[in-house]
Amino acid sequence: MSFVEAIIDTSVSRPILLFVIGVPAAICNATIFLGVKTFRQSPSSYYVVGQSIFDLDNLLIVLLESIPSTSMNASAIACKLMIYFSQIIGPCAMTFLCLSTFDRWACTSRSAKLRQLSSIGIARRIFPIPVIVWPLVRVPYLIYCDFIPPFFTCGFTNLLFAEIALSFLAPIFSVIFPLIILIIFSILTYRNLHLMTTDNAQQQSVRTRLSMWEQQITRMMIIKTVLNISCTLLRCILMIYTIATLNQRAMRSLNRIYIETLLDQLT
Repeated sequence: MSFVEAIIDTSVSRPILLFVIGVPAAICNATIFLGVKTFRQSPSSYYVVGQSIFDLDNLLIVLLESIPSTSMNASAIACKLMIYFSQIIGPCAMTFLCLSTFDRWACTSRSAKLRQLSSIGIARRIFPIPVIVWPLVRVPYLIYCDFIPPFFTCGFTNLLFAEIALSFLAPIFSVIFPLIILIIFSILTYRNLHLMTTDNAQQQSVRTRLSMWEQQITRMMIIKTVLNISCTLLRCILMIYTIATLNQRAMRSLNRIYIETLLDQLT
């Protein structure tokens, strides 16, 4: 199979496959944390449900983008809205994942003050913040994205903003910064759990501080976070490579373009 055939097959099958697998998984995830009383009592349930909602939106955006009549190149309005919403949904989902990772670290901490940060009251107050902040931060995408003549393809109409968005906003806020947070707090949470299970002198305080179901939720969140880190890390590497070779894009061979396009679709 040639690179062209692989790119075509991937561009057609990938959105459908992700939608078919991802939608039931996200709905199931949200249903469990909303429907099971034990899970619903955990502050992480707010963050998990928030991430699931935006994961569903993200899957819908990917599916719509694969359909010519609803893609960003369908019209000027579609161009603006697709880019704008795609720049909101991804960061919102990643923010809720980071919040759930932080919550698990606070929940498993030995410090009573830090454990107070893991509460339903705080989760309720934090929940609307990403939903309000990211749409406001991403308004420039709504302003500076439009059809560009003479081919009328969707892109940035302001070169300065395009450079800032591609070299700073996209890699730093959408990939690198969240990745650092996920890695740091996942390691710290794992360390807290390890200390709980190995320190026999504190076993009684552990039982009163962190119930068995909270430990199960924490382990689930660590596994989920590790999977997200693995996927995000691949995207991060590709994004860094793209930025590093930005000045060489005009000199790329056709074969290299095909390989980069295929890797972009796979990650």
